[in-house]
Amino acid sequence: MREYAKDYRSIAAEKQRQRQSKIPKDWLIDAQKYGEATNLLQVPVTCGILDGVEREITSNYDATALSEKIRQGVWSVEQVTVAFCKRAAIAHQLTNCLTEIFFDEAIERARQLDLEQREDPNCKALRPLYGLPISLKDSFQVVGQDTSTGLACFVKKPADQNSALAALLLDLGAILYCKTNLPQTIMTGDSDNNVFGRTLNPHNTALTAGGSTGGEGALIALRGSLLGVGTDIAGSIRIPSLCNGIYGVRGSVGVVPHSGVRDLAVPGTDGVRSAAGPMATSLRDCRLFMKAVMESETWRYDSAVVSVPWRNLQVKEKLRVGLVEDNGIHTPSPPIRRGLNKATQLLQRSNDIEIVPLKLPSIKEIYQDLFQYMAPLGTEHYSELFNRTGEPAIPSVDTIGLMSVEGTTLRGFFEMNARREEAAKKYLQLFCDNRIDAIMMPVAAHTAVPWDRWANATYTGLWNYLDYPAVVIPVDKVGETDLADDVVHAKYGPEDANLYRLYTGPELYRDAPIAVQVIGYRQMDEALINTAIFADSIINGKE
Repeated sequence: MREYAKDYRSIAAEKQRQRQSKIPKDWLIDAQKYGEATNLLQVPVTCGILDGVEREITSNYDATALSEKIRQGVWSVEQVTVAFCKRAAIAHQLTNCLTEIFFDEAIERARQLDLEQREDPNCKALRPLYGLPISLKDSFQVVGQDTSTGLACFVKKPADQNSALAALLLDLGAILYCKTNLPQTIMTGDSDNNVFGRTLNPHNTALTAGGSTGGEGALIALRGSLLGVGTDIAGSIRIPSLCNGIYGVRGSVGVVPHSGVRDLAVPGTDGVRSAAGPMATSLRDCRLFMKAVMESETWRYDSAVVSVPWRNLQVKEKLRVGLVEDNGIHTPSPPIRRGLNKATQLLQRSNDIEIVPLKLPSIKEIYQDLFQYMAPLGTEHYSELFNRTGEPAIPSVDTIGLMSVEGTTLRGFFEMNARREEAAKKYLQLFCDNRIDAIMMPVAAHTAVPWDRWANATYTGLWNYLDYPAVVIPVDKVGETDLADDVVHAKYGPEDANLYRLYTGPELYRDAPIAVQVIGYRQMDEALINTAIFADSIINGKE
């Protein structure tokens, strides 16, 4: 084994000093001033760092509307980029959401893009994502920046080439300006690690920001970014989208280029694969992102990409939406039940949607296999990475039980693959027999929970196992009327009861976002996004 000169503590301290040095002194806030606050959402506009124009740029538009303002010349790309760099810096000081900061490089690129616009005043040849600042999860490689993924052994190893998606986004005209925090192992519901520490939830700092793309979730919730990119292998886009009250799309595997992403899977095991997708303040921004990517020649960037074209599909005149109230393993808590019921009642009022009650088969067996896919060698792979610098497992890794998984044999791996083939047939039949266009269900049995208590991904992981695209739609927030009820309502045994007890009422969970997820058939990402946008227009009154 390679010997390392430093242990993880000195590596982390040095890395954090380097990160802090990237924030200009006149962008610093008095973090102690907000130490007692639990809801931080208004701090960026009240802390005095942003001027009036910067507040308008970062507060009043989604990425789609902002793109039009840039193309109309209302603001230069440099103005927009500086505004979001400043707001991202504020968000980071409040929640510890950033890992890599490259504001200077982003602002210089913005100046170059402004020259591009001056050469084309009618904007006829401007690229699809021209001038839009886009943030990335830490696991995407960006030239000159570390891809540490919260592990000390990968610090001070800057990438010498861009990941496929980073390269594509730059070619589409985007501005890349920061990368965001995630959990050690990239496998837990708490974005915490020994290098950068924990990301806080800006809605309620007593609760998790989710994982694994929790840094993106917190940054977008505070509008330090309007449009970011995460990855999802068991819920890693959808869980932080729920926790932070934003929109997120787990695309089908390979539709969004994924090569050059460090996902910490055991090399060579092509089991359940990670998928990339957008996280944003609106669903039409997710559509903007997916359309721009799918209309590109993605095969030029990634040898493993699935080049599904964007077809400009129209929403069907009459949609059949399957309703799943619970997954048969974990009973939804009171606010989750209320949120799902609210969304269902709103959709039922539409003459264009028919709700079809559904039960999902084989969830327990599927989730057991999914967890085994995450660690086919048991703890060996992760332990080797930790041992390089002597770092311990973070608490949330213990919570999910990742370091106690036993490895499987080659025969066992083949048997899991065979079971997944059978499950895929069963779920295709579920879609076809019920003639459904999408499924609506909870993202989890609960909202964001206290730190290090997120224990499973049974509501999200199923769709990774089957490789079905899924979209998160915010619905509401926990309020004073969301009282806890008796654990007798937990229907599925002791483990379910323990999870159900986590929700203790609105005092601890105040302002925690509530959401639903909408699922479509694999590689039908465009149809699902269009369906989700239509549902969102009914649920939230958004276009």
